[in-house]
Amino acid sequence: MVAGSDLRKLTVYQDFVDEAPLDLVYVADHARMSMIPAAMRKSYASGAAGAIAQNVYLFAASNGLATVLRAWIDRSAVADALGLNHDQQVLLSQTVGCLRNAP
Repeated sequence: MVAGSDLRKLTVYQDFVDEAPLDLVYVADHARMSMIPAAMRKSYASGAAGAIAQNVYLFAASNGLATVLRAWIDRSAVADALGLNHDQQVLLSQTVGCLRNAP
C-alpha cells in the first residue's frame, strides 16, 4: 500500500526523518496469516519484516544510500492515517535517504 499523503511526521520522534526522501512502514496483516497459530503470528511477522529490512539495507548500501530501521514510532497514529483495521499491526519503519557526504 502506498499512502496518498506525506506521513513521515507521524513516524518521527527523530528529526532526520522529515528530510529523508523515503520512509517505509512495515505492516503485518494477521488476518492473512490464518495457517499460522494466532500466538505465533507476531513472531512470524517480525521475522519477515526483519528479512525485508535487511534486503532494503543491502539495496541501499549497493546504491550509495543511507538507511536506518526504526522501532521508535507512533504506531497508533500511523495505523489511523493508513486506515488499518484491528488485524493489521504496524511493526517498524525504515528511513532511506542520501548519504550526507555523497557526491
